Amino acid sequence: MKQVLSGLLFGGIALAACGQTEAPVSNEAAQAVEIVVAPTSEPPSYELVEVATGFQFPWGFAMLPDGSFLVGERDGYVSFVSAGTSERQLVSGGPEALVIGQGGTMGVALDPDFETNRFVYIAYAKGTRSENSTAIFKAKLSADGLTLEDGDDVYVAPAKRDTGRHFGGRLLFLPDGTLLLGLGDGGRYQDESQNPMNSHGTIVRINADGSIPADNPFADGQGGHPSVYTYGNRNVQGLAFDPETNTVYANEHGPKGGDEINVIEPGNNYGWPAITYGVNYNGTIITTKTEAPGMEQPLVMWNPSIAPGGMVFVTSDKYPEWKGDLLTSALAGSKLQRVDLEDGKVVKEVSYFEEFAERLRHIAQGPDGNLYVLVDGVDAGVYRIDRKVG
Repeated sequence: MKQVLSGLLFGGIALAACGQTEAPVSNEAAQAVEIVVAPTSEPPSYELVEVATGFQFPWGFAMLPDGSFLVGERDGYVSFVSAGTSERQLVSGGPEALVIGQGGTMGVALDPDFETNRFVYIAYAKGTRSENSTAIFKAKLSADGLTLEDGDDVYVAPAKRDTGRHFGGRLLFLPDGTLLLGLGDGGRYQDESQNPMNSHGTIVRINADGSIPADNPFADGQGGHPSVYTYGNRNVQGLAFDPETNTVYANEHGPKGGDEINVIEPGNNYGWPAITYGVNYNGTIITTKTEAPGMEQPLVMWNPSIAPGGMVFVTSDKYPEWKGDLLTSALAGSKLQRVDLEDGKVVKEVSYFEEFAERLRHIAQGPDGNLYVLVDGVDAGVYRIDRKVG
């Protein structure tokens, strides 16, 4: 099986930390926001090649050292695809996910020492319709890849009531072996994003066994929950790491407008909902403030929204034009968005694969150096990004 789709590249909007926007939320904000449009053009040099299909809303992806891979599917499944094949096989022993609204089985990550311990971590929605949260499940993957053994939760976020929205769910291991989990505000708990004593609207950081790192910003429980790494986040969907500068990036869904990429530093407050460049979905104002003391400004802000999904910092030599840049999948507009970085600053943005006309949920770089894209949908596929020949 080999399905190929060409990638179209065209102009982007350069956005920096001052938070440029096409639709400010008030006249006051409009006076403080400069609109910068920087069109660019590149040849269509990449294409999407389908490597496996049949997934039910694929959400998370992790490639094993031998080239096989695991996929977390929002509809409650974990699947395995053997190296060199395209066959999706269901994995047993995974967490019992609550499939509701935006929740289900979500991010997947391998332990940094996977080759010796075979530990896998899965973010999932846990609980009932009336009371639920996001959890991290840890288990050992069997030699054949088809069973998760001796699994248990190593982290369970504080519960939210009567909501099926904004679970977050993206995982990222840092070089020190600690694990980040991006969370959401639950939709109806947006004001709690400004309260670091819980984990609604935060990024949390734990050790691989679920214990709390001693250098977490609130490790002693004073001023914040020990697991909280950052707060003021609305609904984190992508996490990425630059190994040369040790920079962590996160993207998150804004409301109507105001999607963001942020540079993540421990203890920082990213503002939601006290400041935002977006409005409610019905057009009403959340706040007229787009900045405030002690609250971080985004590296990139999108208005209108692109609904970002997974994100990766490209380190692979297989994509020389993209190396050192951020790539984020996007649900709205059905595209891959490249944020071209130079010395940590945004110089331009370029969109790819919009003619594919599918919602792109995730992008990941495998240990083979290839980039992989997950399509959001029923009976959906995983695609590899290849350089276009001819």
